[in-house]
Amino acid sequence: MVATSKESVKMKVFPKGQIVIPVALRKKYHIEIGDHVDIISKADGIFLKPVPRKEKEKSLTNSLFGIFGKYAKEKPKLKKADIKRATKAGFIQKWEK
Repeated sequence: MVATSKESVKMKVFPKGQIVIPVALRKKYHIEIGDHVDIISKADGIFLKPVPRKEKEKSLTNSLFGIFGKYAKEKPKLKKADIKRATKAGFIQKWEK
């Protein structure tokens, strides 16, 4: 790694197109393992921008949570034993196919 200035760092591109973001920059921009970054094409190069955590943490499950609540009201509340029994039955059905 050869730094040409405080704002520029040269890094190698690996066979799968991967690059390593130096630790100092990951710390500065709060980028952790598993985080997402936006890759933006600019006229003079590529811009990497960390995705804000509030956007990243909003999973599909969290987005859909409660969307079918009005349908669930008429159903009995499931207990762990019910879930285990349904899981076991599903596994056995898949096994027999």
